[in-house]
Amino acid sequence: MIAAPNKPETLPMPEDVGTARQLWWATAALGIVYTFASVFTMAGERGELSKQFLDDMRKSDPNFAASTADTMVLVGFVVIALVGSALVAGATVAFAHQLGRGKTWARTVLMVIAVWLGLGAVTTMFTFSAVANPATIIAGGTAIVQGVLAAGAAYLSYRPESTKYFLAHRK
Repeated sequence: MIAAPNKPETLPMPEDVGTARQLWWATAALGIVYTFASVFTMAGERGELSKQFLDDMRKSDPNFAASTADTMVLVGFVVIALVGSALVAGATVAFAHQLGRGKTWARTVLMVIAVWLGLGAVTTMFTFSAVANPATIIAGGTAIVQGVLAAGAAYLSYRPESTKYFLAHRK
């Protein structure tokens, strides 16, 4: 039995959707770079963060040790860098995979993320003059490139051939 040509199983993924998916993969990878650059930027302020954390903790426990505050701030950096970047990148890649399968909900979620990243890129461009160190430059540049890639991916996901592909996969 031959499947009808308009069935989702027989529709090949349009090139625009494939490119959009790849752009989302690149955006996810840049998200990891951005997170690590941000952590390095915060690590430069580790002493101030530890002092602030110690002051806050001593309000409830006057005997709270300074070494414990330093350790907790360091653990916070590691958790943000590893878990945060892995979760966000993993979710982005998972959504991009569903985008490639023609899932309209994934296209919508990624569109919202693209708007968020695009607004972040515009904001970064206006605040980029306050550069403090190389990690800040990397984080800012990465945020701008992420916004551009995400906007491009969203645009490709809504082109006419892409829209036909998503409509064919609706249930």
